[in-house]
Amino acid sequence: MTVRGLLGRFGAAYLLLLLILGLALNMFGVQANAGVNTAALLGAVMWVCLAFGKKNGRYLARNEKTRAVLGMIAIDLAIQAAVSVAAAMVAGASVLQLGPMLLVLLFVGVLHAAVIYFFVGMAGRQFAAAEARRSSSR
Repeated sequence: MTVRGLLGRFGAAYLLLLLILGLALNMFGVQANAGVNTAALLGAVMWVCLAFGKKNGRYLARNEKTRAVLGMIAIDLAIQAAVSVAAAMVAGASVLQLGPMLLVLLFVGVLHAAVIYFFVGMAGRQFAAAEARRSSSR
């Protein structure tokens, strides 16, 4: 798998998790919140990173990790912007307030960037631990 493939899977997994979690919570009468969004992000990051390691038999190299983290942040910001615009339209806003929306996206982007960076690293440590267990049991 390439970094491009990892990013494609990430975008698809993140969107799918957001939709599934949102629908599931809606069925129980619970509104989606930032925790749900973060959980979907965390799950998507971990899944695609571990899938990369399993498929390639190695984890991301330093330059691949940098490209993956930056790509995931860009995809996350694009999804957050699209969701924000859609929510504003559904709420009936006739004019989008660009300044406040950009501040919110900046705040969420910084938090999500930290989550992405941390969990890409954590996935690498989990992959290394699994490989060590696998090699020691042979």
